[in-house]
Amino acid sequence: MADDRSHELVKELASAVSTQAQFANRIWLALMTAALVAVLPHVPTSSGNLSLPFSLGEVDATWFNRVVFALLVVLVITFASAHAQHIRAQSLAQDSISASPSMSGHIHPREMFDMLRMPSFNRVAPLAQVLRGKYQYYKTNHDCPAWLRRLTVVYYALLKIASLAVYFSLPFWAIWHAYTNVLGVQPEWFVALIARVGAVLAGSALLVVLVAEIRSAFKIVKHLWLPLK
Repeated sequence: MADDRSHELVKELASAVSTQAQFANRIWLALMTAALVAVLPHVPTSSGNLSLPFSLGEVDATWFNRVVFALLVVLVITFASAHAQHIRAQSLAQDSISASPSMSGHIHPREMFDMLRMPSFNRVAPLAQVLRGKYQYYKTNHDCPAWLRRLTVVYYALLKIASLAVYFSLPFWAIWHAYTNVLGVQPEWFVALIARVGAVLAGSALLVVLVAEIRSAFKIVKHLWLPLK
């Protein structure tokens, strides 16, 4: 009975974390689509307007930049919020599994949790874990040679740095590019003020979730580096 409850708990937690990861991935894709529209060069027409893709007509350049910037601000904050919830869900799930009774058998509850989770764009830990081979990450980590543990830590760190660099630098770049486009035409003072407030809010939201990701990565590095007791 205890094993059955543990199995159900792991499944429910994996499902919850996967749901958060899916939503965050979708918002990131939507954000990147809007960012692509923002950063692609637009050649003005003879009237000074911008031609929209897919033969959608022309639009005033000033209003185009303002609308794209506002859209990016909303998407960036939505993405940051969704990803923050994903990080919270993952942390709470791991803590809950650690506090629950261990299941019998050859599969550790954390291994089962990892298998049931859906992948996400910046989840790279499985690549480092698979290098362990027969030394299962959670069950036989205490038998893993020190050199192999260190190798997996270095590999994980490099993968994570590359992943975070792309995952967060693109939204930062997009919001900055759209912000400079809005201010590039010397807008009214209230428009400039709103743009600055929007840029600060979006940038701070990204920074908060980036710090949370780095803290989470350090926690994983600690588990990868040290043998389990």
